[in-house]
Amino acid sequence: MFYDTIIIGAGASGCMCALMTKNKNFAVIDKANKVAKKLLVTGNGRCNLTNLDIEDKFYNTQIKKYLDKFSLNDTLEFFKSLGLVLSYEEGRVYPLSNSAKSVVYVIDNQFAKKQITVYLEHTVTKIEHKNNVFYIQTDKNDFSCRRLVVASGGNSVVDFLKENNIKFRDFCPSLCSIKTGSTRNLANVRVHDALLTVSDGVESKSERGEVLFKESGISGIVAFNLSSFYARNNNFNGRLYIDLLPDMSEKEVFNLLTDRKTLCLPIPQFFDGLFVRELGYEILNRVKIDEKRTSVKLTDNEIESLSKVIKKLAFEVKGFYPNNQVYSGGVFLDALDESLQCKTLSNLFFCGEVCDVDGICGGYNLQWAWTSGAIVGRAIE
Repeated sequence: MFYDTIIIGAGASGCMCALMTKNKNFAVIDKANKVAKKLLVTGNGRCNLTNLDIEDKFYNTQIKKYLDKFSLNDTLEFFKSLGLVLSYEEGRVYPLSNSAKSVVYVIDNQFAKKQITVYLEHTVTKIEHKNNVFYIQTDKNDFSCRRLVVASGGNSVVDFLKENNIKFRDFCPSLCSIKTGSTRNLANVRVHDALLTVSDGVESKSERGEVLFKESGISGIVAFNLSSFYARNNNFNGRLYIDLLPDMSEKEVFNLLTDRKTLCLPIPQFFDGLFVRELGYEILNRVKIDEKRTSVKLTDNEIESLSKVIKKLAFEVKGFYPNNQVYSGGVFLDALDESLQCKTLSNLFFCGEVCDVDGICGGYNLQWAWTSGAIVGRAIE
């Protein structure tokens, strides 16, 4: 089947591209069983559409010139025009229903209204370019087109990028939980306000917020955001440190623990009232204090050691969990023109996650999807 244009991927960017183009002879191909299906799991099922504070500093690269073409306000107006009622929460933008289904519904309604041709449950197995024509093989049908838009997850097109010498950075899962040495005894423990620092031995980066312990790792928004530190280097190795009392200096923690000695508690209960017991056990085990004693017998050296652990609870980084929200890496922006068309292969466009753009949690990655999809869609006539 031949079309003037084929869009591979019916995620956020692919859908925006399809809804923005004035081209009449195009089709969308996706392996899912419905358009925009991936949106259902974004924002914990609420779909964090964008953020009211969109700046380059929240991304791995500068995208202002693209945001100038399709901005935050353009995104808000676009979804309002589809009938989506929005709500705002600490800068984050959600559907008023607090359900990602509402976003999928209004997009699906537009696909039906515009009678857009979509081939769902079609997995792309190969892409070739010969004599100015793109050939796309799927597990069900073969397609060809004059113009191709790649709006799919990056790893699915690596071979095609290599074969056509298109510059890209290796793809690596990002915005994911970080695997560490065993944290089994801390599984499901939450620390609502901690300072998490990640390091590769040369550089480090920190963020403050909620930390959730898994059986062998760290999760929560700050862990997701800081996972990009490793993802952008495609190397999940190093150390991470958790400051459990970020508002206090080590000396202040020392004084706090010294005062607690007078509670005369058994050592295993020394941290009751300050931390949940599982976390207290972890701190005590790091210092290897005899649990048969009472707190009044703690020495200044032991109190100092406990204070250091509280301010710098260390873990070895050993990888990532496959629950990533985005991929870091992708086609370099300098390999694309202002319309996100490949500079070395005409009529080939990229948008969304396949581009080397990734942001932190909070609607930033979806904003890039809307922006890049709209730019490519408008360029295709």
